[in-house]
Amino acid sequence: MNEINKINDRNGPCIHLDWGCDGLTHALERKDIVVIVDTLRFSSAVVTAVAHGFVIFPAPDREHGKNLALRINALLASRSDEPGISISPVSFLTAPDSVDKRVVLPSPNGASCAARIRKRDIAYIGCFLNAQAIGEMITALAHARGHDITVIACGEQRSIRMGTRIVYTLEKSHRVFAIEDYLAAGAIITRTTAQRNTEAETCARCFQSSKDSLSRLLYESFSGRYLIEHGLSADIDHAAQLNLFNVVPEVHGGDIVCIE
Repeated sequence: MNEINKINDRNGPCIHLDWGCDGLTHALERKDIVVIVDTLRFSSAVVTAVAHGFVIFPAPDREHGKNLALRINALLASRSDEPGISISPVSFLTAPDSVDKRVVLPSPNGASCAARIRKRDIAYIGCFLNAQAIGEMITALAHARGHDITVIACGEQRSIRMGTRIVYTLEKSHRVFAIEDYLAAGAIITRTTAQRNTEAETCARCFQSSKDSLSRLLYESFSGRYLIEHGLSADIDHAAQLNLFNVVPEVHGGDIVCIE
């Protein structure tokens, strides 16, 4: 059987890979099961948060986040350089028991995608930390419902070097390849038994060949170097751990909660 026939001879759900909000729009139009991957740091923060009993409300930016927090009477996450709960996943590990468990979490990449999910959609949050749990769950769901799956690697704002520092452009249209999202998407894809399209197969193989070097690759990425410059290397160490949590955060269309 030639390669074209193999692609056309589908038996069961297929898993796809796509990028950012544009890819998400097409996946939702197809009614695919969606997994949003923003490894550094939204997805890693959400997975860590729900594993510790938090409910997360995504917001595409801080201004929207402020308005949302006031409207629903929830805690607005701090900036990473401020004390308290923030988009730093480590902040959820050290949060006191008395902190408000309902947190509005702004992010230009992962939260922007998550904020587009409506109640009729089927969407989850994934990363290295819960790759096995989410891969197994979406496989079972895809077979049960007859839906395809799309893993959305969110990508990153375009980063540039300014002397010895790394900064990000602010234009929302400038989203580029992010190695940390690609590899985490691959980690999730390898945990599914759905058929893979070419992009998903290539992504899975890339993860398989790189899984012994995840920490180094994340440290050397643009996102990783930016976090190191800002004293946030602990977030990279945490995010690079495979299958630390057996949780699946579900996006309900307004909030993100842990499902058993």
